Amino acid sequence: MDVRMAAACAALVGNVSAFCREQGISRQSFYVWRARFAAGGGVAALADRSRRPHRCPIATSAVAEDAVLLARKELIDAGLDHGPDAIRWRLVEADELAAVPSRATISRILLRRGVVLPQPAKAPKSKGHRFVYERSNDLWQSDWTEYALREGASVGIAGCLDDHSRYVAALQVQAGAASAEFVWSVMLAGIGECGIPARSLTDNGLVYSTHRREGVEPAAFEANLRALGTQPICSSPYHPQTCGKIERFWQTLKKWLAAHGPYDSIEQLQAALDVFRVYYNTQRRHRALRGQTPAQVFHAGPVARPAQQPLPTPSTLTRASVRVSGQVRVGRFEIQVGRTLAGQSVDVITNGDLAVIFSGTRLVRQLTLDPTRTYQGAGCGRGHRYHPNILDPTA
Repeated sequence: MDVRMAAACAALVGNVSAFCREQGISRQSFYVWRARFAAGGGVAALADRSRRPHRCPIATSAVAEDAVLLARKELIDAGLDHGPDAIRWRLVEADELAAVPSRATISRILLRRGVVLPQPAKAPKSKGHRFVYERSNDLWQSDWTEYALREGASVGIAGCLDDHSRYVAALQVQAGAASAEFVWSVMLAGIGECGIPARSLTDNGLVYSTHRREGVEPAAFEANLRALGTQPICSSPYHPQTCGKIERFWQTLKKWLAAHGPYDSIEQLQAALDVFRVYYNTQRRHRALRGQTPAQVFHAGPVARPAQQPLPTPSTLTRASVRVSGQVRVGRFEIQVGRTLAGQSVDVITNGDLAVIFSGTRLVRQLTLDPTRTYQGAGCGRGHRYHPNILDPTA
């Protein structure tokens, strides 16, 4: 006979103590089972019962759990990150709950409601070591990715991301694959807003770097950065983890575009990229930044400067048209760049008294401005570099 049934049928048990010793149970259990059976519960009353308390004052309310699930759905519909951190930040900003659950509590709610699956085999985040530069503009990661418009036309999206703050300095699109002129124009846009970075990290794409290819002329992207005092760095071949921050950024961007697209034209896509860049830089809290936005971290302290430009003065990017006489006006200076460029637009980057001029991706002239003279001729400027193959020799 089952021990519980024997305890319930107390008449069949002669000596309770001896019975409990033989069966390996306590006297308390014996009398509990007998009382349950006698109360009229029958055999079902002898089954194990839950030891869960009848109430828990500190348990998360159903209202809070529903708010967590609703916030997660809203983030998914908007194409945004929807992990425990993102959900908690959204609930804090909404300010609708008296007490916002912690990140761990939100994670348990998602598991309990079955909206996520446990992944015990997944490597813990503490296994890896996150490397980050100490200051903003210490290093920028640059890359480009493909994207398809509504009708299937392929376009290229290029961007520059600050390694320290995750600030997106520039984000632009053009038809077809990215070209050398396009990626350099994106870098110029970033420089115009954030200044010149001390280092630039890219992959080994030909539009960015050719130093690992023998017999190939230096890429304009690398050559122009060196002219600005920026050290170009390339990732190891077949190792995208080196540029992991901007690679991960593309995933975030494409999720957002999938939720708000598709787009019919480059103009529509560029407008969407502008909206996303503002959101990403100034509104989206970043887990790697301990809940701060990239803009907050970027402007939190002094930014780094290129090795050749220790001056703390900000950089200025100016687009100007070359006159018929071969001169371009920058501020109060008239800089000679050659009559062969007459009528063309050039990009002029100034930092203190240093001026570097580009025509597209081509370096036109680099010089240190002479503050005692307005006209900066081909032979003027302290420490100037003369490029006979670019400047008009008759100028």
